[in-house]
Order: sequence, then C-alpha cells, then structure tokens
Amino acid sequence: MKYFRYWVKATQRIRVAGQPEDIQLLVGSNESKEAAHEQASVLAREIERRIESRGARDEYDAGIKEHVARVLDGSNVVTVCRYGAKILNTDEYTILDLDDYPKRFWDRFSAVRTMGKKERIVFKFEQAVAKLPELGRDFRIYETANGIRVIGKQYLDPADRRSYRLMRKVNVDWLYMILSGKQRCYRARLSPKPYRLGIKTIKVSSPLVCETDEYQNWERMYAAASQDVSVVHYLKSIGKDFSRDAVVRFHDEQCNAHKHFKLA
Repeated sequence: MKYFRYWVKATQRIRVAGQPEDIQLLVGSNESKEAAHEQASVLAREIERRIESRGARDEYDAGIKEHVARVLDGSNVVTVCRYGAKILNTDEYTILDLDDYPKRFWDRFSAVRTMGKKERIVFKFEQAVAKLPELGRDFRIYETANGIRVIGKQYLDPADRRSYRLMRKVNVDWLYMILSGKQRCYRARLSPKPYRLGIKTIKVSSPLVCETDEYQNWERMYAAASQDVSVVHYLKSIGKDFSRDAVVRFHDEQCNAHKHFKLA
C-alpha cells in the first residue's frame, strides 16, 4: 500500500517523439511538499522513459491519490475519497462489501428462498467459508445500506490471482478487486455518503482540495450531519473474536456500528 501525506501540482517538460511537451503532475511525498516538488522531475523522467519504451501507464501511477486524514499505523490509513467520505485503507485485514450473492439453481428448493436479500448474502458467505478454508476462519459481519460488509482477520493479497478467484466465488465486485489489487490494500467507507444526509455535496478532484477553506467549511458541516447515522450495523462474528483489535475498534466507532442509527 502506497500513500502520501504531502501533495503538490507541478509542471514538467518532457520529450515525446523528440518534441518538447509540458505535462501537469500530481506528486506526493511523505517528507514534505518541498520533497514532492523535487520528486516531480524524477517522475517526469520516468514517464518519459516509459513512453519511449511503450510501458504500461499504470506501472508509474501513484498509489492512493487521496488526502491522508489520519495514519493509524503502517498498515492502516484513513483518506478522503472523491465525494468527501472518510475511507479506511488496510493491508492488515481483508474487507469485502457484498451487495449480492452467488445464485444457484437449487436455491429455489432450499431455505434460502424464504430469506431476505441480506440474510441470503450472509448465509451464502458462511457456506463459502465452510467450503473454502483459504478465505480464512475469523470474520466480522456487518449490515450496510445496500448489503453486507465482511472484515476478515486474515489478509489475502488482492494482487494475487488466487485471491481474485476466491473473491469472485463469494460475489465480490470485480472492479473493487481490480482496484484493490492495484493499490495493494482493501478499502472500507467509515463515514456516510453525503447525498444520503441531504447536505450539499463536494467534489474532491485531488488531495489538494482538502487544503482549501471551502473543503474545511464543508467538512465541519458534514461531520455534524454524520453524528446520528451509521455506516454499518454489526451483526455477528464467525470464528474467533477480534473485536478488541485497535483498528477494528476504530472502524466500529467511526461507523457507529453498535448504535444502530439509520444506515447511510
């Protein structure tokens, strides 16, 4: 997982097919903005080299291009996403948002047919855990507005093709897995989606937006509106309890997981 605390925009000149061309770069550093500016020229030369050798663009893309709101530890970081919500990024736990479940012909003849959608998702996931020990043994299950969130104690590298195949078996969104693989981490929303709160929305087009007065004012309004809603409701655990893990406690507190407010 790659993230940066300091961001700058920089203009650099590179040569493309022998011709000079100015490019705009968003460059990050964990040292300072000055260090980020220094890194801009290094990145420009790398881009120039990749273009010349026709390398894939995503080979030199930055990791998580979001404002870092908080660093919990080396494996767990909170960032601000494009619509302003807080996001937990982790390479310690496996986090899955399940909005649907694998459908089988025989489901119409089993107890599944009498269950609600979210109950079915949990039931199907528990079946998968029993059949696929590679998924892990210990999980926490939460209800979300549209489905189910699962936090697994065992970290499965999302860049590993074996992990991708496992996730598809439990109906994890393929795009989520591709993005998780590129960023080498899993992501979980900690705060409500702003549009569900009935407040003015904001577009966080780059980490630098979070340094503006406009964002700071909006964030105060957003935080106040978020107090009496839940992002998830805790439902149950599978296997050993790991609720006392610091990151899990933080996740549950931020999401109001045990307060059972309206989901947003």
